[in-house]
Amino acid sequence: MKLQSTNQFLRSASFKHIAKFAAGLSLSAGIFAIGESISPTAAKAQASILVQSQATSNLAQSQATSKVEATAAASSLPNGVYLYGQSAQPDQVGKAYFVFEVNQGNVLGALYMPRSSFDCTYGKFQSGRVALTVIDSYEKTRHPYAIALVRNTSVATTGSPALNSINLEGFQPLKKLSETDKKILSVCKQNYPNALK
Repeated sequence: MKLQSTNQFLRSASFKHIAKFAAGLSLSAGIFAIGESISPTAAKAQASILVQSQATSNLAQSQATSKVEATAAASSLPNGVYLYGQSAQPDQVGKAYFVFEVNQGNVLGALYMPRSSFDCTYGKFQSGRVALTVIDSYEKTRHPYAIALVRNTSVATTGSPALNSINLEGFQPLKKLSETDKKILSVCKQNYPNALK
């Protein structure tokens, strides 16, 4: 067959020849093979290479996704109940507090200020942040909110391993929940029972 442009070939060739020409075009690991026809054995081999190439691509994408998920999991607090505040002291008027429970990266809790109302919130730990939905206690409207995570690493000393903890930006961990904190968390858990699943 004489070399001619694809457009010239398509204009002048019959459907049978176009089908043979199209079958002769194949993509195999980035190399184009052009011919008038292709043998069934060669077609199977090229199809096998394409399937293997796609499988390798899918595996690489899956591994990248797993790394992102592992990073997100590493950026989470262990399961438990936590209290963080804008002040290191509890119950400070004018300061915000966040009481919440963590279950496998899921978060359910409340943002509040002492002697004021509280807003239930739920969400997930994500890479570098806690992505939350805050429910306005009066209007029941939902608002997206995110708190950046700050990783604190202490240097290891003799007899004491390095500590690697996660804090919430703008908040400090408080050690003890008050009865009010427990009641607030209980109300949010009753109102949004599926948020931790």
